[in-house]
Amino acid sequence: MKKKFVGQLSLIFLTFLWGTTFSFIKVVVNEIGFAYYVALRYGLATFLLFFIALFNKKENVGEQLKSGFILGILYFFGISLQGLGMEYTSASSAAFITGLSVVIVYVIEVISGREKPSAKLAIAIALSVLGLYFLSFSGFTVPNLGDLIVLAGAFFWALQIIATGKYSRNSNLFYLLMFESFFTAISATLFFPFVKMPSVNSILEVLLPLAYLSFFCTIIANALQLYGQRLVSNTEAAIIYLLEPVIAALFSHITIGEQLGINQIVGAVAIILAMAISSI
Repeated sequence: MKKKFVGQLSLIFLTFLWGTTFSFIKVVVNEIGFAYYVALRYGLATFLLFFIALFNKKENVGEQLKSGFILGILYFFGISLQGLGMEYTSASSAAFITGLSVVIVYVIEVISGREKPSAKLAIAIALSVLGLYFLSFSGFTVPNLGDLIVLAGAFFWALQIIATGKYSRNSNLFYLLMFESFFTAISATLFFPFVKMPSVNSILEVLLPLAYLSFFCTIIANALQLYGQRLVSNTEAAIIYLLEPVIAALFSHITIGEQLGINQIVGAVAIILAMAISSI
């Protein structure tokens, strides 16, 4: 029980780090473009991890290489489809649809037999989705092409959460994290022929936010995800991850004075209640 609590705290702290990323990502993407943002963020993280690996105990990393490849590809498709879809839909729609990954995770886990259907989890998931809706929207919107693209990304996020739960339990977390970052970065370079290369000055201007995103929001955050999902079920982890938009809203309120309406407050309370129910 104590280990599970530590796992829950790890994932909660992870969502705090994720919740601080949006303003930094916006600055970087506006300056150098999405493909170079992903490649440089995860490439820098890989470089730092590789440098540390030189001083660590060497061991057979073949299995971690395979697992890291799968995690990196799933992560890349999740983040890419989400980014592409946001060009055709609103940020609030993208946030809500991405959050539906919690439902996808639960359905896959039940079908595969790894999770038993329960009224407690069903109520927690319904509350979390309802809370995310209140947090994201002020009114009804008609689905469009961008929504469908983001929904495809939500499937990859769900698969990434499930794969993380599987591989983190039987792998060296350090090497798994390094290979996940490496293959995410390599996948982004496939888009280089189709986008404009940023100038050296543009890259230098965003070096500080890139460093923050690489170290704190990639190395530290992904390490917390791999460790936390060793100790927490995939469905519960997916519910905890919905704290990200709650923290993002609070962070925006504190740092730049964005106002929180009654809908956002109700949504945040519903998500926190859902997390509490799923954790009992």
